[in-house]
Amino acid sequence: MSLFQPSLQSSLVSLPNELVDAIISCLSLPPPSLAKLHQPPSSRITTSTSRDLKNLSRTSSRIRELVLPRLFAHACFKIQEVPGFLAFVAQRKLSRHVVSIVAKGVDPLDEQENRYWWRPVLDCLNPLRLTVLASPPLIAAMLDTRIVDEHSWAFEVPFQILQLEQTAQLQAPSVSPAAATGLAGGLLRTRAWSSLAFNESSALRAYNHYEYFLFQFPSIFHRWGCFAYLQPLPEEISPSLSLTSLTSFRYTAVFPFYNHVKLVLDTVGFMTNLRSFSVQLAPGQDDKTTELEQRGSLDPSDPWMEIATGYSLIAHAVRDLGNKAQLVKFSTRDFDFDALRPELSAILRDVLENCKWVHSGHGTWIREPVEKNNSGPTAEQPSLTPA
Repeated sequence: MSLFQPSLQSSLVSLPNELVDAIISCLSLPPPSLAKLHQPPSSRITTSTSRDLKNLSRTSSRIRELVLPRLFAHACFKIQEVPGFLAFVAQRKLSRHVVSIVAKGVDPLDEQENRYWWRPVLDCLNPLRLTVLASPPLIAAMLDTRIVDEHSWAFEVPFQILQLEQTAQLQAPSVSPAAATGLAGGLLRTRAWSSLAFNESSALRAYNHYEYFLFQFPSIFHRWGCFAYLQPLPEEISPSLSLTSLTSFRYTAVFPFYNHVKLVLDTVGFMTNLRSFSVQLAPGQDDKTTELEQRGSLDPSDPWMEIATGYSLIAHAVRDLGNKAQLVKFSTRDFDFDALRPELSAILRDVLENCKWVHSGHGTWIREPVEKNNSGPTAEQPSLTPA
C-alpha cells in the first residue's frame, strides 16, 4: 500500500509536527550528485529515481511546509537561472536550510559574462557543499584563471565537476563573495574550504592522435601546476593563498597523461595542510569509456601505460607529502579494478611500505604516527650528532 493513498494521508495529517518530521527525515536521501561525482560528468548529475519527498509535499499545504526544508536542503539550479532560484529561496525562507547546492552550466554560456554567478548565491547562502558542473573555461573563469584550450578539440570535454566543502556551515566567510572578486582564486577565496574534489573527465579521445602526449588537457591544473616552476612565485597569481585551507583533495580523471598527472601533483604541493588524498585514473565499472578503445587508431596499451606511470609519480608524491607535510591518508578508487590491482599494489608497495605507510585494505594507505623518543628528535628527524 502506498504511503500517499488517501486513507493514509488523513492519518498523516492528524499526526503532530514532530512525528511528521521524523517520517520526513526517514524519506530524506543523500543527493544523487554525491554518487555521481566520480562518474563521467553529465547534465544528469542531479537526476534521481526517488520522488518520495516531492510526492509527500503534495499531500497537503501543512505537510508541504514541513517537507520543503528537507526537500531543498540539497538544491540545484542552472547558472543562468540564479535570480529565479534565489527569489524562490527568499520567498520560502529556505536560506538556512540549504546545506548543499549543485550549479549546472549545461547550456552554452559566456565564461567571462557568467564567471561571477556565485557572488549573489554565496551572499544569500552558506552551504556546506558546493558542486559545479560546467565547461572547463567557465570553471577556470570562476577561479579567476584561464585554461590552455589550444588542444581542446582533441579531447572534446564538454563538462568537468568542481566540488568544494567546508566543515562548519556557521563559520563566517573568510572573504565576502564581493571582496573575492578579482582576487587570486576567486571562488576559492569566499570560504575556508576544507575539501576540494575535481572530476576532469576523460582524455581518451586524444590518444587517437599521433604524439598525443604533446597535447595539453584543458584543465585548471595545467595552469596551477605550472606555477610550481616559477621562482619566486608572484603573489597576485599564486593559488597557494586559496589552497592552504584544504585538508582533503579527491582527483578523478580517466586515462590522463602522466605529464598532466605531474602538474596535478605540483598543484597538490600548494595544499600544505592536506591530510587526505584520493585519486581515480581509470574508468569506473559503469563507465563505457573503454569501448572507445575498440574504435579509431589508438594503441590500446597506451592509456594503461600512462596510468602506471602516473601512479609511480603519485606514490613518490604521497611519500614526500607524508615526510614533509601532514598527509596521513591516501586512497585509490582504482583498486576496485581487478585488472589493475596487482600492478597498482606493486607500484605503491615498493614506494610506500618502507616509509611508514600501511595498506589497510581496499586501496587505502594510512601513515603510521611518528613516535617521539625521550631525547627530542623524532623517528623521521634523527639526531645529526656523529656516532
